[in-house]
Amino acid sequence: VHNDRTYPTLLRLFAELGVATQESDMSMSVRCDGCGLEFAGAKGLSGLFPQPSNVLRPRYLAMLGEVVRFHRLARAELDADVDAQRTLGQFLGAAQFSPYFTAHFMIPLVAAVWSCPPQVALDYPVRYLLAFLEHHGMLTVFGSPTWRTVTGGSATYVQAVTKRLHSVRKGDPVRLLTRTAAGVSVRTDADHVEEFAAAVIATHPHEALSILDEPTATESEILSALTYSINETVLHSDASVLPTRRAAQASWNYRLPECTARPDRVLVSYDLSRLQRLQGFTDRRFLVTLGDGDRVDPDTVIDTMVYEHPQYTPKFVAAQQRLGELGDDRLAFAGAYHGWGFHEDGALSGVNAATKLGARWVTANPRLRERSLS
Repeated sequence: VHNDRTYPTLLRLFAELGVATQESDMSMSVRCDGCGLEFAGAKGLSGLFPQPSNVLRPRYLAMLGEVVRFHRLARAELDADVDAQRTLGQFLGAAQFSPYFTAHFMIPLVAAVWSCPPQVALDYPVRYLLAFLEHHGMLTVFGSPTWRTVTGGSATYVQAVTKRLHSVRKGDPVRLLTRTAAGVSVRTDADHVEEFAAAVIATHPHEALSILDEPTATESEILSALTYSINETVLHSDASVLPTRRAAQASWNYRLPECTARPDRVLVSYDLSRLQRLQGFTDRRFLVTLGDGDRVDPDTVIDTMVYEHPQYTPKFVAAQQRLGELGDDRLAFAGAYHGWGFHEDGALSGVNAATKLGARWVTANPRLRERSLS
C-alpha cells in the first residue's frame, strides 16, 4: 500500500512503469478476548460501536477520549526539545495514559504497523515513532491520506521492472562478495564468480553481513545493530481470526488474548481481500496471520511463510543514523531499513545507493502519470 502524500519515489517509479493502482482500505480493528471489546478505526461510528455494549463500557469510552489527548500530546512532543532516547513506554507513563489505553490502542497500533512484539513496541524511541505517525497523517482523527494499492499485486511492478533489466538471475543466491582493486567479485551458491565495477547490497542487514568478505569494522558495528523480528506467517481463508462483528472487521485486525497484550508475539491478521480489493474477483477470503497461526483451521491454509521485520529500538535507530558511513565508490547498501521500513523507504534507499555509485535516474517521459482505477 502507498499514498500520494508520503510516497513520492514509489509513485515516480509507478508512473514511469505505467503501473495501475486502486484505492485501498486501511482500516484497523482490535479484538480483545479478555473483556470482549471489538472496535475498528477509520470506519466511522459503526466501527467504533459495532456492538451495542460498547456504549456501556466506561473504560472504552474513556479510551476514545485518551486517543484525542494522545494526538494532542504527540504533536506537542514533536515540537518540544526532549531526549531523543525517550521511549514510547516512558512517554505514556509520564502522561499517565491508562493501562487500558496502552493495551487496547497504543500497543496494537505500533505492533501491527511494524509487526513487532508488544514488549518491543514500548521500547521504540517515541520521537521517531511519532514522526512516522505524523508523517502519515495518523495523529489526527480526520485528514488522513488516501491509501492505494497496486492493481494485481506487487508482482505487477516487479515484472515491469525486470523487463527493463539487462539480466535477472534467480535460484542462485550470492554467497560471497569481495572487494577487489577493480571493483567487486561476486560468488554464488553454484560457485559462479563474476567481476563487476560496483554493486548494491539490497538485503536485510544481517544478510549483508553474511555475504561480505572481510567486512570493515564500521560495517560490522552498524549492520549487526540493525536487528529484526522473525514472524511465522500463514496465508489462509479462516475468518474466525477476525472480530466476530462484521462492522468491527477491518484490513488490519489485532487480537488480544487478554486485556494485556501477549508481550512476546504480535497477533495480527491482514485481510488481503480488503487491502487489495479482491472481493470482486473471488468469493474466497484471503487472510494473512502473523503470530496466531495455531488458531487457523488447517483445512483453510494456503501457504506458510517466515517474514522478518526491523525492530526500531533505540539501538537500531542509533545505528540507522550512521548508515551514511557505509559504502564507497564500489559498494552501496539499500533497503527499507534505511527509513521506517516501508516501500517508500526501500525505493528511496535504492535511488540513493545508485546515486552514490554515480548513476542518475532520468525519467524517460516526464509527462507519464500513475494510472489509477477508481
